[in-house]
Amino acid sequence: MMKIYVSGLLLLILSVVTALFTVSYAEGIQIGRTRVIYDASKKETALPLINQDKELPWLIQSWVVLGDEKTSGPFIITPPLFRLDPQKEQSLRILWTGTGASPDRESLFYLNIRTIPGSDKRNENQNVLRIIYKTRLKLFFRPKGLPGTPEEACQNLHFMRVNSQLQITNNSAYHIVFDSLYIGKDQLHSADMAAPKSTITLPVSSNSPLISWHCLTDYGNASPKYTSRTDKG
Repeated sequence: MMKIYVSGLLLLILSVVTALFTVSYAEGIQIGRTRVIYDASKKETALPLINQDKELPWLIQSWVVLGDEKTSGPFIITPPLFRLDPQKEQSLRILWTGTGASPDRESLFYLNIRTIPGSDKRNENQNVLRIIYKTRLKLFFRPKGLPGTPEEACQNLHFMRVNSQLQITNNSAYHIVFDSLYIGKDQLHSADMAAPKSTITLPVSSNSPLISWHCLTDYGNASPKYTSRTDKG
């Protein structure tokens, strides 16, 4: 059987390909949560990582950015770069620098985790494609003393129908991330997130006044189902 090897130039290009994942699992590395909640009443928060690979170590690099994916966020991660051996676990320690976040509402940042598999000595004499994986998690900075709870914020969303659009108002100090949102029997797949003290607008086709929804909790699972009726604008 003829074996096909990647040429040196093509290998160089392909080896730096980054695969983006929205789930918290990339090959051998398991990430402990799907989102990070930074409680400002605590000195730091931690995110566990487990190398489930039975043979190879992985290199882990982590950093926090704003929504533009370029500007660094006001957090220090230790260790920022480290090797995680097979079947081992280590936690990222995330510390806030004390600036860059609103005092009266949650702020959203993004935690990037880049994972690179180690080399297998059995393949030292072969051209091997190594893919760099990148996982992006939402990091919510939660100041002290915010009114209400995230659960109440989810339940108390306000919905208004204006012609063929649905306006969703979040009057709380918390980010609302939807697990699902229905108008009548039609699911609005474009429903993603409503920032604190903001209104988002979604196109709708159903004429039903009935709304039902689930939010994602701090633990990444779905909240209880809530229902409401739309007001007419």
